[in-house]
Amino acid sequence: MEVGYHKLDITPTVPVHIAGYNRKELSKGVLDPIEINSLVIKENNKIIIFSILDSIIIENSVILPIKEAIFKEFGIPYEQIIIGCIHTHSAPAYFKPFFENVYIDPKLQENLIQSFIKSISTAINSLEEATLSLKTTQIEGLYGNRNTRDGIADKNINIITFMNSHSKKAICSFIQMSCHPTILNGSNFKLSADLLGWIRQKYQLKTQIPCMIVNGYCGDVSTRFYRKLKGEEELERVSSSIVEQMNDLNLLDVKFNDLKCTSFKKEYTYNGQTDSFVQKEIPHLKETIKDSSDEMKIAISKQLLHNLEFKASKGEMVLNLYSHIVNLGNVLFISLPGDITAALGKRIVDHFNDYHVIILGYCENYSNYFVCKEDYGKYFETYISRLSKGNADDFIQHVIDTADDLLK
Repeated sequence: MEVGYHKLDITPTVPVHIAGYNRKELSKGVLDPIEINSLVIKENNKIIIFSILDSIIIENSVILPIKEAIFKEFGIPYEQIIIGCIHTHSAPAYFKPFFENVYIDPKLQENLIQSFIKSISTAINSLEEATLSLKTTQIEGLYGNRNTRDGIADKNINIITFMNSHSKKAICSFIQMSCHPTILNGSNFKLSADLLGWIRQKYQLKTQIPCMIVNGYCGDVSTRFYRKLKGEEELERVSSSIVEQMNDLNLLDVKFNDLKCTSFKKEYTYNGQTDSFVQKEIPHLKETIKDSSDEMKIAISKQLLHNLEFKASKGEMVLNLYSHIVNLGNVLFISLPGDITAALGKRIVDHFNDYHVIILGYCENYSNYFVCKEDYGKYFETYISRLSKGNADDFIQHVIDTADDLLK
């Protein structure tokens, strides 16, 4: 096996618009670096690329030009290139989230494409013979399901360390966890990779190993029920506590004798004007706003109503959902294109209990929230989903079936 890695600091040097919380003002300084981290794995002449941006979402306007350039330069097929982000809500507005009205600077996006190409190309050109280790631990008392405190949540942190086969010197660490990086809220105007970025920085400083981080299935997982402070102070507290718990890591048995991969695209059509949940819930919310004397309840209902009416105003939408499945020995990487709620991610992990499953959420063209049938309509996530009831379950089952076929 050969591995190449590259970290690129792309922090803007001038104020920019921020994606997340519908902020109208430009950024006011930098709290921590905005990065692209690229990892290339080569085994049996097959290459897989993971390139991850500090951003709230990622879209085809950037993804496709990157893949085209890498294919032209290196001959690597599109389906072997996985482009994603960590979902921080305090990074530059490279893209316009569906429910926000933030300005997108075309030059910022053009520069981003070139930065991705540079990072991936550098990683490819730095391939060296490597081995790996996989360690894991469970984080307690700092984050969990944000709708019900004892609800489903993935609290595992997985750390893959790649080392040069000869010198045993570490090449990089690849961290995967599942938590919304939303400790910083709409009152923050400093650019930041938020919780995942701070964990990345602290772990890198602690181990003296270059580090990248990916977000898993955290659609309904955050620090909501565990907060003690606010803003930067809370960011410092939570990130430090998580990194401290990462002292107690369990080494897993890993085989990396072969590299296989596949991918697929599945199309779903959504229309808020005919969706049964939207059409039933809009009059219900209007009634609540009219009759309730609870100001908080009214405010929440107004926001939910706005989301549903906005979806309905868009008419028919076609979502093309992508997933990549990469099998490296007994490690299974699976990319998913949006906010995947914990129950759905758990289905995948539980199905492949003979493998170490690493889920990468927020990869490929971002498609908002994936909510299972059992939870559909219960919580906030449904109101900002562009999938009808049952679509998310169908897609996740297709992921499982496709991975099963790959592993035969």
